[in-house]
Amino acid sequence: MKTQSIFRMLSLSLLFVLLGSVAMAQTKEEKKAKDAEMKAKQEQIEFQRQQMKEQQLKTIELERAYAEQAREASRSRSSARVYSTGTGFPDEPSYFIYSGGQENQSQLTIRNSFNGETDSSEGEFDVNESTTHIRCTINGKARSGKINIKVLYPGGKVFKDLSITSSAEISFTQNMSIHKEERSKYVGAWKYKVSADKAEGSYTLSFMTH
Repeated sequence: MKTQSIFRMLSLSLLFVLLGSVAMAQTKEEKKAKDAEMKAKQEQIEFQRQQMKEQQLKTIELERAYAEQAREASRSRSSARVYSTGTGFPDEPSYFIYSGGQENQSQLTIRNSFNGETDSSEGEFDVNESTTHIRCTINGKARSGKINIKVLYPGGKVFKDLSITSSAEISFTQNMSIHKEERSKYVGAWKYKVSADKAEGSYTLSFMTH
């Protein structure tokens, strides 16, 4: 009996040791897996941070180019035509502006406001062969209803489709450099379509090329 009891105790001790070893091995594997997962997340964050930095640098460079363009335009003669399109909010009149200055440079700005009406309009903006940069800006806000702005590439493909509602104020800007191999995509008549559905708000759509 005594021998059997000792044998059982030894067996139980050995079992506890084995279970402890397995538990420690599992803990080490779990820690190793967590460390690998954390390292992968850190690498992903660093990669995204680097991408954002590169994009910011590109944007700054394009902003400098447009600033230089604006300075040059201010030194040259320019013309501007303003057409009233009706009344809107007292502090936000509606109007259409087209202005031109230097050769190979043009800008189109469309601004309108709505006071609860439903309306739609569309138009075109030409980009010629000598254009190397395009900048599109869309801003808008709505207290109620919806304003939809759609911009199409010359080929008819959608460039941007934005809906402006009371949930948030919209501010969108995109700068594009035209390379030779992509010229057919950007050169030609860009189209824009604006629709208001019982909208109370305003928007601004602007194209600038050089």
